[in-house]
Amino acid sequence: MMSGTELPGAQGQAQPRAAGRPLSSAQRKKAGIAAFFAVLALVSGVGLLKTDYLDVKSVVEEAKPGVFTLDRCEHSGGTDQGPSTFCYGDFRSSDGELELTDVPLKESHDAEGTEAGEAFPAHALRPDVGPAEVFRTDDQGESDLAMRGIGALGLALLGVMLGGFAGRMMMGPGPARSRLGAWLGFGTVVSLLLWLIGRGTGGGFWA
Repeated sequence: MMSGTELPGAQGQAQPRAAGRPLSSAQRKKAGIAAFFAVLALVSGVGLLKTDYLDVKSVVEEAKPGVFTLDRCEHSGGTDQGPSTFCYGDFRSSDGELELTDVPLKESHDAEGTEAGEAFPAHALRPDVGPAEVFRTDDQGESDLAMRGIGALGLALLGVMLGGFAGRMMMGPGPARSRLGAWLGFGTVVSLLLWLIGRGTGGGFWA
């Protein structure tokens, strides 16, 4: 039985009004932070995919095939900035037309497990085309390159997931919001694994 102060349908309207309330300043701030990191991760991932995978693939197609003989690897950097490794050696093209001395290996991690004096298949840019750089192109070199690409894709995917979380914060409570949160959580774990495993294996930052 309704009291004199109640309006018909008032109870049924209470929940939609609560769900449709404007976001609080704290919620807007959280959504904004998530959106910022989403854009940062997405842009960084796409940038890494271009510079560390697509650009290398296109350069290798134009570079001359040959053999790279490792001479030395130098380590530098302190504990604050992390160690850096730079590997150098000599390159000789298969046709003998291009010889480079003391040229850097583009990805020093590609020399892991190789001792001074050992050689492996590689491609090198001619000095008149661009900087003298050598890219390892045997199975290990191609595997490292693929893993660096996978790591970059993982970082870009992480940006998409963070963008999804930002959008989820704009939704009202309900089953759809819960389902989206579960999928975004799963996608975030997958993207982090791709990023860490891909970049760690292909770039050697934990090797």
